[in-house]
Amino acid sequence: MKLASTDGIGFREKQGFRFFRLRKRVGQFLRYRPGQDKTVLLVVGCQRSGTSMIHHLFRLDPSTVTYDEVSILSAGDRAQHLRWTDPDLAVSRIARDRSPFVVAKPLVESQKLLFWLDLLPNGKALWMVRHYADVASSNVKYFGERNGFDDLEPILRADPADWRAENLDPAEAEIIRGLHRPDMPPHDAAALFWYARNSLFFSQGLDGDDRVRACSYDDLVTDPGTVMKAAYRFVGRPYPGDRILGDVFSGSVGLGRDVPLTPAVRDLCEGMLARFAAVPRLARATP
Repeated sequence: MKLASTDGIGFREKQGFRFFRLRKRVGQFLRYRPGQDKTVLLVVGCQRSGTSMIHHLFRLDPSTVTYDEVSILSAGDRAQHLRWTDPDLAVSRIARDRSPFVVAKPLVESQKLLFWLDLLPNGKALWMVRHYADVASSNVKYFGERNGFDDLEPILRADPADWRAENLDPAEAEIIRGLHRPDMPPHDAAALFWYARNSLFFSQGLDGDDRVRACSYDDLVTDPGTVMKAAYRFVGRPYPGDRILGDVFSGSVGLGRDVPLTPAVRDLCEGMLARFAAVPRLARATP
């Protein structure tokens, strides 16, 4: 069952996935009672960091209920259909799920992770981390050359109402403003946004929060069994077996390492990557 964001998904694949979802729904209706205790896992981090991949693997677990970025939980966001603007809606909808394990991917809520972890039952989170050059390359290829600039714009004007600038540490925002240039290469802009989003992991103190683990994209796609077993141990759920790993592909690792970034931007991002290398992550208990 192919990852939804990959190319080449045909009619049969779509029908197979619909049938799989139907079987999951029926199976959970028969197996689980309404209102039972549950664990809610949030997959967060910077866009293009492997969040779709790991979310897809959890989706293949017959015991999970999963929510994509655009879902009933973001129904209150009439502009982008991404934000969880109604906490009561999110909590009540999740409470109605029969499954004891709910996985959601609210990337644009990463800057409010502590709020959601405190609000959701037994809330935990995985913060996906991928090499900045690979993310910058994927960002430009997938979203276009203007996307990095558009993502930085709310930070430049310090707009707290925009998720890109919300809760961003003022010192980090000032660093980004100092390096930004209107004529900078598109990959530089995308890399600066990678820096902004990942700085939130540390400014929110998530590196010291037992409810949160960093997860390396490279680890996930090169050793998926080890990482996913660690993920299930982290949330206290039984591992459903290697059958969920069939769609993992590692071909995109390192594809952006030759992207030409200006030295100042590269050095900034290298420093952030080094900070992540020093914190515990899935499948590696100690730095």
